[in-house]
Amino acid sequence: MSEEHQPVEVYRAAADALYIVSGMLLFAFARHECDTKNIIIRNFVARSARTLKSVFLLWDNQDYQSAWAIHRVLVDRMFHLHSLGEKNEFEVFDGWSFYEQYKAQNRVKSDELFKGQAVGWVYNLSEKQKERIRALEKSKPVWKRPKAAAVAKDMGMQFLYKYGYDYASTHVHPMANDGQQDFFTITGLEPAPRFPSNITVISNTLLTASMILQDAMNYSSFKWRRVVWDCISEIRSVMEVGGAPYQDSLLKLAEMSHGQGLCEPSGA
Repeated sequence: MSEEHQPVEVYRAAADALYIVSGMLLFAFARHECDTKNIIIRNFVARSARTLKSVFLLWDNQDYQSAWAIHRVLVDRMFHLHSLGEKNEFEVFDGWSFYEQYKAQNRVKSDELFKGQAVGWVYNLSEKQKERIRALEKSKPVWKRPKAAAVAKDMGMQFLYKYGYDYASTHVHPMANDGQQDFFTITGLEPAPRFPSNITVISNTLLTASMILQDAMNYSSFKWRRVVWDCISEIRSVMEVGGAPYQDSLLKLAEMSHGQGLCEPSGA
């Protein structure tokens, strides 16, 4: 990565392009039958795209601390996807997630404090879901969340752990100077202290979101057109070269997305 940052509007245009590419990938997934693994991967792409947008919204609102907090969520999601893909743990992750969510929901239903409130369709289980719960209770899914530092080391991207995940944790967990910049932003009082630009949260978010897309394609069951990979790489190159080197590839993607499609099953 370059030590020099681009203007925020260059990053914004690149993020908008990446959001469009993400949408194209989602439609590409939708054109094919998806098993559990590919549904999880597809949903990682969707969540990543929305998070990318959220960071820019928080930036525009000068809520930099919250932008860092959401950025940490995105980096954590990237580490999770990489670990799931490398270990091929999508099925056990799905069972573990379903079981943990059921237990959390059941705690609310069983709590006397919420008696009469935990009602409605969201708390009703279908017969198929009940059957799955019974099976999971007999054979509980064994899965543990990956350690961020270990995954970053495996990826050869310790800097994203140190200066993305770990640094962003200082904006997630309370610190003594929390809200100092917010105080001066809200009141407009002068003289205000000098605060860091925080532009790194924008560039690192763009980098992380682009890597989630690449891992999503790598671990999916589909073969992706070369131009998809090229477009994502060109979007990421903005951090080094600036400008908009991805525009031609983005146009090709749009045409291909409405035609032959961006991917095909690996066995095709």
